[in-house]
Amino acid sequence: MEKWLEDNDKLAEAMEMVPLMEAFTKAVKAAVKQKLSDGVTVPGFKLRGSGNMTSYEAKEVAEQLMDSNLINWDDLMEAMKFQLENLVPVWADKTEQSKHEARIDLKSRLSKIAKLKPKAPSVAKIK
Repeated sequence: MEKWLEDNDKLAEAMEMVPLMEAFTKAVKAAVKQKLSDGVTVPGFKLRGSGNMTSYEAKEVAEQLMDSNLINWDDLMEAMKFQLENLVPVWADKTEQSKHEARIDLKSRLSKIAKLKPKAPSVAKIK
């Protein structure tokens, strides 16, 4: 396979098939998961539990940690992840705007403090 991966022409040809293979893989996984969920046997496969995801309410975390007097407000804010989309519905309700208008308003208000971080590069076809 290494020789094949070193041939740029073959690599480009294979890259053309990636979207099709990804779509195929996603469709197969979904079909198998649905069949297993419906109680149909798919030889060699079973549904397994995904485990649990732990989450915390920001207000409760802030109260608990600030009451400990071990960290200060700046430490807490530095550690918390802010997502604009979580604030949009609240902002829309408080300002009596649509969600679309609230998103624009928030972005405008926060534009001077927004920090852009580059995303990881991705492969794109040259047109």
